[in-house]
Amino acid sequence: MIKKIASDLCCVNNSCKKIGLRLESFLDVKDECIEGFLSCKVCNSKYPIIQGVPILLENFHEYARQRIMTYGKWIINSKSSKLKSFLKSEGAKIHSPTYNDRYEENNIWYKSYLNTHHGYPSDDRLLSLLKKQIKPDHIYKMLSNKNLNLNGVGLDIGCSFGSSTFELSKKLTYVFGVDLSFSFILEARKIMHDKKSRNVEFIVADAINLPFESKFFQSIIALNIVDRVDLYTLISSVNSCIKNHGKLILIDPYHFVNNNGKDKLDSIQIRKIVEKFGYKINNKESYIPWIMKINERSYLFYFVDFIEAKKND
Repeated sequence: MIKKIASDLCCVNNSCKKIGLRLESFLDVKDECIEGFLSCKVCNSKYPIIQGVPILLENFHEYARQRIMTYGKWIINSKSSKLKSFLKSEGAKIHSPTYNDRYEENNIWYKSYLNTHHGYPSDDRLLSLLKKQIKPDHIYKMLSNKNLNLNGVGLDIGCSFGSSTFELSKKLTYVFGVDLSFSFILEARKIMHDKKSRNVEFIVADAINLPFESKFFQSIIALNIVDRVDLYTLISSVNSCIKNHGKLILIDPYHFVNNNGKDKLDSIQIRKIVEKFGYKINNKESYIPWIMKINERSYLFYFVDFIEAKKND
């Protein structure tokens, strides 16, 4: 974690939400903290930094419970005694651990998103059969298009390996990428170093409990997340940190959206909901092809909708 961003982060304890966290670093390299804690000066909530990845979640041990194999690696690989002690104490709170988080390293969605980030070979079995060439990273490249008017500080919600984050960084002053997958964020930070990108940072955080102050972002995007969280809660979370006249970009295939068992949401209903939260939408429903490779014999083909919305006063 880049040390200087600590002052930009908020406590995610819902009864606190104070801006500006205190950084305690046990292991650092130049301007980065590799192991340490971010803590709230008001409520004393503590958030670990593991392998350079800050984990800003209200309930850390529940997060660890859902990815117990990853949690075990944290304990084994931690260098500082304070971090190791913290992890062990949090582990004592874990009951009924699970081993099947699909978005952590070497699991099914981790591999799929990794394939998409690095691109498919020209002789890919499916793409070589298509009459019209479709590039799997096309949806990310759209974010750096000069015709898309984005500026200021940006937030990429559900950033996975950071493909969309890095595209945004080409036109924004600074971009934060957030995702719930520790493995995604760890890999995104490795790519960040390989690219020598200095205007991006990646954080494990929840889309519906973002660790940022009010009116912090001018541009926010969320790709393929509408079907994973309640839309009303997501837009409320976005509204908690977007500036007036800020841009919200939603890109989604609406794969299995059902709004908690209520009427199924479609592009028209989603636009109406977004507008109710104070946004003006200028573009109509779109059908942009997007391909994700699951394995050598299985692909997902989507038509995603691209919503560009502007926040009113």
